[in-house]
Amino acid sequence: MKNYSYFMISILLFFSACSGVDSRVKKTYKNSETTITLKDLTSSGQEMIYAGSQLEDALENTISRSMFIITQDDSKYILKYKVLNYTKGSRLARFSTFGIAKSAHAKLEVKAALYDEGEKVGAWTIDAWVKGGPLGGSPGMLFQKVADEIMNHLRGNS
Repeated sequence: MKNYSYFMISILLFFSACSGVDSRVKKTYKNSETTITLKDLTSSGQEMIYAGSQLEDALENTISRSMFIITQDDSKYILKYKVLNYTKGSRLARFSTFGIAKSAHAKLEVKAALYDEGEKVGAWTIDAWVKGGPLGGSPGMLFQKVADEIMNHLRGNS
């Protein structure tokens, strides 16, 4: 019985390891209608660069769940954004004051513009803030709020 179990496991591993894929291209297809490039125009400064990279991560996660395909070259749309103001705030102070202390609030101000083949088709200024929440509110929530708002504009909802 013991040898039978080992034999079945070896067969299963052997057959699962023997897999592959092959593709033959007869005509190339490029999806250029829904491609988008992200360009961070945030100025220098350690906090601002950090905020720009955090926003880019949030945008990539949000846009990847949409109809857009993020690419680095030959895209139809270009989304340019710049972090104008970023204040990290104090998570501990937000938690301990239940979000009442304004100095503890996290704030993010971003200017974004969408270009279609070089022509500006939309521009937005987005303000987001975290005043409190469970355990003082997550700083990542700030960037996700901005990314969600930009995605709403890209969909044409706002």
